[in-house]
Amino acid sequence: MSAEDGSRIKSAASALLKGGTLVSDQCEKCGGVQVKFGDRITCINCGNEVQPGAPAPKVEQRATSGSAASAMEAKVTTLAQELRDERDTAVQRQKAELLEACLRILEKMRELKL
Repeated sequence: MSAEDGSRIKSAASALLKGGTLVSDQCEKCGGVQVKFGDRITCINCGNEVQPGAPAPKVEQRATSGSAASAMEAKVTTLAQELRDERDTAVQRQKAELLEACLRILEKMRELKL
């Protein structure tokens, strides 16, 4: 993983911790996972951003299908919520590392179309 990839993953994790959400639609450019924060939708994989004012993809609240990617998206969402509420810094660090790993797995699953 390049430094740029790591930076995008950390940025996405940070956005999720601040109240961002995963977007159910894949990136139109590369098929990657997208995160919505404020009025900006950014692809974790390629960094593509949807311009403000453009129709936003539907935000997925929870996994509804039985696919592995949907299950992983639900795990990422749950971890982000737990991390936001956690007060113990040691636990925060563990959950942040797990969240980053889950985002990497989800990205790979999307690349493989699982």
